[in-house]
Amino acid sequence: MGVVRANPSDAAGDMPRALHEVSTQLQPELDSGRFQILALDGGGAKALFTAHVLARLEQDLGISISNSFDLIAGTSAGGIVALGLGAGLTPGEIVSHYEALVKTVFPVSRRRPWRRPRQLTAPIYDGDVLRSALTEVLGDRTLGDSTKRLVIPSWDVQRGAVHIFKTPHHIRLTRDWRIPMVDIAMATSAAPIYFPAARVDGQRLIDGGVWANNPSVVAIAEAVSMLNVPLGSISVLNVGTIDQLTNHPKRLDRGGLFNWAKPIAPLILNAGSRGGQGIAEHLIGKSAYTRFDARVPGDLYALDSADPHDLADLAASVSRELSPIYTERFATHRAPEYTSLIGDPHRGDPTSTSITEVSDEAH
Repeated sequence: MGVVRANPSDAAGDMPRALHEVSTQLQPELDSGRFQILALDGGGAKALFTAHVLARLEQDLGISISNSFDLIAGTSAGGIVALGLGAGLTPGEIVSHYEALVKTVFPVSRRRPWRRPRQLTAPIYDGDVLRSALTEVLGDRTLGDSTKRLVIPSWDVQRGAVHIFKTPHHIRLTRDWRIPMVDIAMATSAAPIYFPAARVDGQRLIDGGVWANNPSVVAIAEAVSMLNVPLGSISVLNVGTIDQLTNHPKRLDRGGLFNWAKPIAPLILNAGSRGGQGIAEHLIGKSAYTRFDARVPGDLYALDSADPHDLADLAASVSRELSPIYTERFATHRAPEYTSLIGDPHRGDPTSTSITEVSDEAH
């Protein structure tokens, strides 16, 4: 299966196609023997499970999760966790912050029946509250401040197009590094119905889970097309946000808004995650792809309702299975230190070499 090239000006703010030759020569040199990807699914409040699993791995094995991976991808709530890792937070610190975020952002009062008429034309939850909670954790950091390569999917509702935020790990990526991490977190987690669309750099963006709830394939494509990593060198650890076993009654076969209103969102997210897994396994082989999740009966948790203590207990229980797998497949690799390829993120210009200068060199 081939890798589809990006448009001349893609969603991550790439340079024009004329710069492709020059940019290829300026790609970073990576360890060709091994390239490890951490891919984190979206799942709203349930992403606390993801953070707990990563924290347990660090605690059990005495390792730093971030140091084991060359590229981290996260969608929606998984994108918030990924940004936290890029900001230098440990999974344990992310757990503490995310617990507070879930409590603040998803109050029970917002789900009271008397609020439902108003929510027919307005989001269930307050985007300003989410922004405030994210700012307390991420501060004024920009994507250029990340200590890890990151890819964070979103969706441009105005253009009807994929939008992927990327750290400046390639010379062509000259725009996203300036964007505040908080804005990116708001965009990738702007789940329809739950939150309003986010406006970032003049674009109207919503939750990346509408097309890539499992960002594994996004990350694999990035490694191959932008970093020249051979497919055979890639290994992926994909952490889900709890696989809930649900029975879909036959009445759903008849269709209708009333029948599908409740199950449609979880079904689409789960299908996206499973579909992403299948494509990723096809690309790199099942032996190079590890998906870790917990299977529980349906209706125990929701995108906006999950008991923090239950999630912590569940992660503690099932992570016992992951520790030996992680030790065997991922723990021995230490990712080379990531260095931004685009100038100084604290300066006003994106790179020490202007687009005009690079274009002239290409000729």
